[in-house]
Amino acid sequence: MAKKLAILSVAIICAFVVFVLVPKREFSIPIFPQPSAELPIVYDDVSDGGSSAATVRRVDSVLEFQCTLGKDTSKAAWCGLIWTLDSKNWLLVDSIVMDVFSESASELVIKIWTFDPDVTQKDSLTTYRLLLKEIALRKGENHIALPFSEFYVPEFWFQQNQADKELVQRHKEHVSRFEITLGWNVERGKPMRFRFTKIAAKGVGSMELAIFLLVCVVIVVAALGFLKKKK
Repeated sequence: MAKKLAILSVAIICAFVVFVLVPKREFSIPIFPQPSAELPIVYDDVSDGGSSAATVRRVDSVLEFQCTLGKDTSKAAWCGLIWTLDSKNWLLVDSIVMDVFSESASELVIKIWTFDPDVTQKDSLTTYRLLLKEIALRKGENHIALPFSEFYVPEFWFQQNQADKELVQRHKEHVSRFEITLGWNVERGKPMRFRFTKIAAKGVGSMELAIFLLVCVVIVVAALGFLKKKK
């Protein structure tokens, strides 16, 4: 029996070594540019009584986004871009990459909204689980690579939705929206201009892992069958 178990262990270890050595297949999910010419939704705070102004346009393969936050500091100010993703499966996504030219040093906030079955109400956008990450931009070209592990759920999301903090699942398998907004401390009244040439979610394919797990299952089943026959 001990000899058979040793052989089984060696077989599984060999399968694991093969899995590690096989080159992994990377994939990329484009957010911009996409085959369609459809633009993201642009928004500002004007409809809520603010004075911010935001515009977006596509020039060839460049997405130009401009926003000027309202000068009245007694009011909150905001603007941004939203891509509707219709519950995309990002379970294997491990990073967000972005190429953006900023006309001045600035900050952007990347927001990813996922469907959380324990909290989300489909008719209430703010109940979707919010994952966010702040990124500082220098003047000029910026090549950004954000590990997905650095995105976090802000404290205010739990408070607004009266959600239990023990609900830690990110629900990457149901990504509903991707959003870019200006940072928390961007100067009021100053036009902020950005030119995006690439925004994408990246990850590693699961084919090799599936093959490895299948091989392990076959080995275990074969070994158990062999041991039963010996008995």
